[in-house]
Amino acid sequence: MSFARKLVSTVIPLILVLGLCLVGCGPKAVDTSKLGLIEEGKLIIGSDCDYPPFIYMEGKNPAGFEVELMQAIADDLGLELVYLPPQNFDTLLTSVAGGGQMDLAVSSLTINDERKELVNFCRPYFNSNQAVVTRANSPYTKVEDLAGLKIGAQSGTTGEAWAIENLPTATVKSYNQTSEGLAALRAGEIEALFFDEPVATEQVATNFTDCQIIQVIPTGEQYGFAVSKDNPALEQAINDSLQRLINNGTYAQIFSKYFDFDPTIK
Repeated sequence: MSFARKLVSTVIPLILVLGLCLVGCGPKAVDTSKLGLIEEGKLIIGSDCDYPPFIYMEGKNPAGFEVELMQAIADDLGLELVYLPPQNFDTLLTSVAGGGQMDLAVSSLTINDERKELVNFCRPYFNSNQAVVTRANSPYTKVEDLAGLKIGAQSGTTGEAWAIENLPTATVKSYNQTSEGLAALRAGEIEALFFDEPVATEQVATNFTDCQIIQVIPTGEQYGFAVSKDNPALEQAINDSLQRLINNGTYAQIFSKYFDFDPTIK
């Protein structure tokens, strides 16, 4: 037998042994049977799907930053991602708290103490502030100008809570979706709409170019995925997966497709 043939006959078994060792010694896959999922192997998501660029409907399918991030998490965990039909935003937390309809609520949900009484939140994945949006020809230039006027916000949001608390003389009208509030603003039914800055920036640049941001309110909010308090295993799995995606650059890659600034979550 030639030296070359001897070398091949020695190296190939060695490669096979090393390969088996790498497979056996590598990180173990998540045992999805222990994640308390509503349906084994599937991660069921509830959202209002009306908050571009985070989540919105593109034809019959959800799209956006949160959708791509959740797909990456589902792939990392070896789960099939399933979206329920668009839900009302102000029912998402009670639905996920019940544990029988959706595994996670994913809809740019700000983490705060009031909401944490009802659900748990996975680790933050985005930082945000509030924006005040008016018509482009509006005479108003700051929040104080809106005292005593009709203003609006999406029902159940932190924007609605901020407006009610800080503009007590104003009449705050609630809408099921932010897009409904923007349409009302455009029609002159309200004088301003309060909602998250990154969404406001997207909307006035694309779908509502006849509107403008007159002020950004530094509320220092953070978004998190909401999970039932009865499912700490899923919460931990999502947290671990999100951290892996941050560490390996996947999070930043997805982020850069939708935002022109550096991620603020590390």
